[in-house]
Amino acid sequence: MKFLVFQHVSHEHPGLLQVCADKRGVRFDIVEFWKSYAIPDISGYDALMIIGGPMGVYEDSAAFPSKDDEIAVIKQAIEQKIPVIGFCLGSQLIAHALGARVYPNIRDGKKLKEIGYYSVELTDDGKGDPLFREFVSPIKVLQWHGDAFDLPAGAVLLAKSPVCAQAFRHGTNVYGLLFHNEFTPEMVNKQIETDRAWVHDGFDLDEGVLRQQAIEFAPLMEQQCGMLFENFLSVVKTKIL
Repeated sequence: MKFLVFQHVSHEHPGLLQVCADKRGVRFDIVEFWKSYAIPDISGYDALMIIGGPMGVYEDSAAFPSKDDEIAVIKQAIEQKIPVIGFCLGSQLIAHALGARVYPNIRDGKKLKEIGYYSVELTDDGKGDPLFREFVSPIKVLQWHGDAFDLPAGAVLLAKSPVCAQAFRHGTNVYGLLFHNEFTPEMVNKQIETDRAWVHDGFDLDEGVLRQQAIEFAPLMEQQCGMLFENFLSVVKTKIL
């Protein structure tokens, strides 16, 4: 099986998803958008996976030069019924491709960021969805965003937090997840260093606590990432059959 993977910055890589893919013999062909790139024909792949990044879908091409190319491929994959899954920025790109609004999450003049480990609630639809098979709500996840999306027309809400929608499914095999399970403790540490100004802008983050939580929750993240990957593989195999 072969997945096309969109990666936006060097430090936000597939992480535990790569570990899962290697165990199952799934090949990841990764497009690295911070370098010169050429996107292969999506028709030659079993699925499209889009991971995170610091960009905003609402930003112009100067700030997000690969956006239009990515949106075009996402639309093509959806049209061809190729399974798609996006994490964080990936979910926002999918929502945008489906015509939904993506925006900085601001309420009463306050930036509503979610940074760190949170619990998200599965909706009734989420509890019955193939992607979350064997998950028990609430789910502990890593959050790293200040943006939110409206639910695309025709999409099903799968998970939510008090702040915003967290996951959706469109059709039978297109998924957007605003959160992460794929980060290792090393990735969390790198993310803190890289985003230090942003994580302290209007948000009270205790870096030491977050670093410790990354170690504490590492086994859980590994388990959940494995479950999620296996469940998505089942969705992909259904499409192939």
